Order: sequence, then structure tokens, then C-alpha cells
Amino acid sequence: MLGASVRFLRGHPDLGKLFWSNAAWTFGAGLYTFIWPNFVRDLGGDAQAIGYLTALLYGTMALTLLPGGWLADCLERRGLMLVTWGLASLAPLAFALAPTWVALVPGVLLYGTFLGWPAMEAYIADSVPPEDLGRAFAVTNSGYALGALASPLLGAAVLPAVGMRGLFVLAFGFFALSTLLIARMRPQRPRPVSGPGPTGEGGSLLLWILVLVVASAVSAGVRAFVPPFLEDVGGWSRAGILAAGALLALGEFVLAWGLGHWADRNPRVALASGLAFTTLGAAFLLLPWGIEMGPSAAGSPLLPYGAVLGLVLLGSDRVVYSLLRAKIGARVRARRGLAFGLTQVLATVGQALGPLAAAPLYRANPAGPLRVAVWVSAGLALVAVAYRSSSSTSRDRTIRP
Repeated sequence: MLGASVRFLRGHPDLGKLFWSNAAWTFGAGLYTFIWPNFVRDLGGDAQAIGYLTALLYGTMALTLLPGGWLADCLERRGLMLVTWGLASLAPLAFALAPTWVALVPGVLLYGTFLGWPAMEAYIADSVPPEDLGRAFAVTNSGYALGALASPLLGAAVLPAVGMRGLFVLAFGFFALSTLLIARMRPQRPRPVSGPGPTGEGGSLLLWILVLVVASAVSAGVRAFVPPFLEDVGGWSRAGILAAGALLALGEFVLAWGLGHWADRNPRVALASGLAFTTLGAAFLLLPWGIEMGPSAAGSPLLPYGAVLGLVLLGSDRVVYSLLRAKIGARVRARRGLAFGLTQVLATVGQALGPLAAAPLYRANPAGPLRVAVWVSAGLALVAVAYRSSSSTSRDRTIRP
């Protein structure tokens, strides 16, 4: 599977550059992202402030994705990506200058401007035949996980010397490198289309969009509160929490290459497996305290093996996202930028609402968001196993307007 994925990237050099661009971006973001909620608390914010800022990030994404999808079907896509990456690369500099949690808002707005995201997904989808979409999305997006593997460890090592604000400055350098790699990709113009817009496979397309929205909400809600959970309940240090972020990235990277390879043969089972891994990951993080964890257990230590396995498996939530995007791309060929923009808006609404819903759950019981992830992910896995469209016995069918 590893060799096949390497050959795939070599056979698609622009996707290879995008893979390394993704890796450079998350190498920078991984220096600080996993302790971002803790930094918000350092600046005077509470759990609700974490929820507000996370919701603002996803809300900004939602507002910019739809025009970004329209632009991806009208303009040259690499250029649109360059503008977006360039703006977002300024965000960590804004974070470094923020004196209070409210002052983080400008950086959040810059980082959440996702005008070029539909262009990136359309670029991937138009670079490969329909039968390779699952692997293309999973393997290319696994660059994000590769970059995040080592950067939390580096962040943990240099944090005592440079502090959080120093980590933001280092992140800016890697963001600039990521943008440079985008500039080295070949330009791609949208394919000529006819008709008013994208069409899909009826109920099948709507089902997978719904699964995408729900899975995105659960993922965002859990990831926003795993770092405080490790600090408040497990007593982990900031450096330890950063190192734990590498475990999430390790799981995402390994599972992306494995499930991406599997998705070429059986997309439905690959998706169900990813959701099952997410379920197990959240469950393993809950094991040290049992079902009835309460505030009185706040001093209990984490069971190291349970935490390690749980974080690795929980990384599959991002792989699930890639596989669902591939399913949508396989069902829409024309106006892919608009299609990806529309469906990503819906997913981003879920990502915005997830942390807001998780905040009161966390205040009531720190295990709350993880418990919800266990039950919802398990239910979605059953849906993926049980549902068979008219095309699931062969390949995902390509739908044209």
C-alpha cells in the first residue's frame, strides 16, 4: 500500500507538490494548534471563548467557501489557491501580537478565509479519473498528517525557550514555504460545462452529504476539547499535550494511506472502517475513568496505553472526511468547484456548531464530547455498512448534468 501510494504521487507530480505543500503547512500549524485552546485560556478566555473562536473560524470558512466554489469554476485554480494561502499565512503573526483572546479575532478571520479550498479540491478531482478519486483525496490530504507528525514534538521542545508567541513566528515560515510549493504547481483552468449547475445521484448524494455534515460536527467538537481534556482530567503538561498531537497525526497518516488504497476497491467498507476507528479512538480515551466519570475524578492519571491507542485511532476522523469528499466528487463531474463549495459550506456549518454544542457538554462533564463521538460515529459506521446505492455493487457512478 505504501509503495502504491508513492507511485501514485510520482505519477501525478502536481498532486505530489500539493502533498508536500500540505505537509509544510501542517508542520507550521502543528507547532501550536494542539495547544491553541490552552493559549486562549492563557489570554483570559474560558470554554465558551474557545467555542466562540472555533465557531468563528468555521463560520468564516462557510461564508467564503460558496463564492470560492463559484470562482473555482470561473478562474484559474492555482492562482486562487495562492491568494488564499498567502492571506492565511499571515494569521500566526496576528496571533503572536494578540494581548487578549478577543484580539485573536483578526487572525482567526485570516486563517478562515477559504476562498481557494474548493479550487484545491476541484484541482485534485480533475487531475485523476473517477476510479482513483478515493486514493487521490486520501493520499494527497495525508500530507497534512505527515507535517503534523514531527511538528508537535518540535513545538514541545522549543516551547520553553520561545514561548507560544515564538511558535507562531516559526509557523509563519512554514506557511510561506507551503505557499511557495503551491506556486510551483501547474495552472489548471476549469473544464467547460453546460447546464445550470452540478447534479447528483439523488438520495445517495444527499445521504453522503448528511453523513459529511454530522461527521464534521463531531470531529470539530471533539478536537476542540481533547487538549483541555488531557490537561484538566489527565494532568498533562503543555509539552505533553503537544506531543500527543503527533499521535493524532500518526493515526491520520497511516490510516489515510491504508484506507485510501482500500477505497479504490471498496469505498463503502473503507468509509465504515474509518468511522469505526474513530469510535474506538474516542472510547479508548474514556477507558481509564469508566462510564461514570465526574469532576471528582479530575486528579486521575491517564492510562498511557489507552491514551496512545485512542489518539492514534481518533486520527481517522480526518480520513473519513477525505473519503466522503471523494464520494461526493465521484457523483459530480461538472461544476465541481461549485459542488465542492456548496457541500463544504454545509460541512463547515457542522464544524462551527460542533464546538458550540461541545462546550456545555464539557462544562457539565469533560467526558461529554468524547461520549457523543463514540455513539454518533458508531451510528454513522452502521449507516455506511448498511447503505447500498444502485451503483455500490460496481463503482461509484459518475453523474453528469
